[in-house]
Amino acid sequence: MSSSAEYRVGIATADITPPVGGPLAGFAARGPHTSTGVDHPLRAVTTVIGDGRTDLLLVSVEWLGCYDQTSRLRRVLGERTGIPERQILLSASHTHCGPAIRHADYAEHGWIDEDYLEAAIGKIARAAGIAARHRFPAVLRQGTGGCSVAMSRRLPDPDHPGRVFDSMLPNPDGVTDHQVGVITVESADDGVVRGIMINYACHPTSRGGLKVSGDFVGFAYDHLDEAFPYAQPSFLQGCGGDQKPRPVEPGAAAFGTRTLDQVRDLGSDLGRAVQAAISAGLAPVTGPITIGSAIEVLRTEPVSRETLEAERDRPSASYRKRWAEVLLDRLDRGVPDLDRVEFELQTITFGTSLALVAMAGEMTVEHGLRLKRDHGTRFDQVLPLGYANGMVGYVPVARQFAEYGYEVLDSNQRFFRTGRYLPETEDQLHARIATMLPPTPPTRQ
Repeated sequence: MSSSAEYRVGIATADITPPVGGPLAGFAARGPHTSTGVDHPLRAVTTVIGDGRTDLLLVSVEWLGCYDQTSRLRRVLGERTGIPERQILLSASHTHCGPAIRHADYAEHGWIDEDYLEAAIGKIARAAGIAARHRFPAVLRQGTGGCSVAMSRRLPDPDHPGRVFDSMLPNPDGVTDHQVGVITVESADDGVVRGIMINYACHPTSRGGLKVSGDFVGFAYDHLDEAFPYAQPSFLQGCGGDQKPRPVEPGAAAFGTRTLDQVRDLGSDLGRAVQAAISAGLAPVTGPITIGSAIEVLRTEPVSRETLEAERDRPSASYRKRWAEVLLDRLDRGVPDLDRVEFELQTITFGTSLALVAMAGEMTVEHGLRLKRDHGTRFDQVLPLGYANGMVGYVPVARQFAEYGYEVLDSNQRFFRTGRYLPETEDQLHARIATMLPPTPPTRQ
């Protein structure tokens, strides 16, 4: 191994495009309709990185999320690669034009394509096995670029001061994170770029309809496939819970749905940002790999039986009515801890040069900005990942609780939770993350 190659890396990609005719996940308003075609194929990219003592398996998958399939997928991947399950990170792009794979999707669609799910997990496991077996001496590099695809979707409601609209509307003055995190994998012997990891915080929801697609993420892959023909790109979704792709027209009152060519343009914007960051030069990643994993118990606000009964008895059908019915049934059956949410945190560090913080929720963008601010002096690069591992839905920051909006209350009710998270949730999570990251050495090399 070259003296500059601290790691051995293997990368393999699987096509996980579902067959036409299966149910799609992501847009509740789409209803129980099935796919009618494919706008862009979906991929899963498996990357195994080892430092001689610790192995990491990172899986980037173009799904809405892994949700309740996380344990199943990790088990199969662990069996195939020999890598302990706690050292496996699952990162979903959160495309809303991908297959329905959750148990909860049965309630919405009446079925999910279990044959597809079994086949897709098998393909991902085979790719991971190839990546684990066929590793090469590698140099990792990291850096950042800039991209303006994302825009806040939480618009203040002038009729209700201090609140935002329940609808997701463009807010060009809202908080965003336009930084693109980039990690490259180079062959130590020839310097050829063999892998590119992209970290960006934005919902892939510029395209609706009934055709399978990875949205702008898939088209960013296309751009990078052409620019770096020997590289396998992968996407690590950031804290994009309250971010959508910007409207086509500046100042538009709604985000709208883009044409396929317009989605391709968004992907090209992201791809060019990554390409520019690589061309500008990236810093080497060095140091031992450390992996931390923990389950943090979050709590939601209590709800009274009277409130639930009033919501249940409303004449019109809605998700709130269903929410009340489900919680009343659980109360009647004596189900304990209705306010309890188990939340997985995972930290991965490479010395002091790189830290990945993976969170099992649709984290709003200020979580990512806080992580970069809090730990940016300890590590050369901090990459916040939402949509990781066993996704539990939206987790806003404390500042947003009083504003309400979809990410604060509506989404929790759709997950049959008692109410908003408690105000201390943000600080609770970030305090736990701080304890999981290894202490900074006395001096930085």
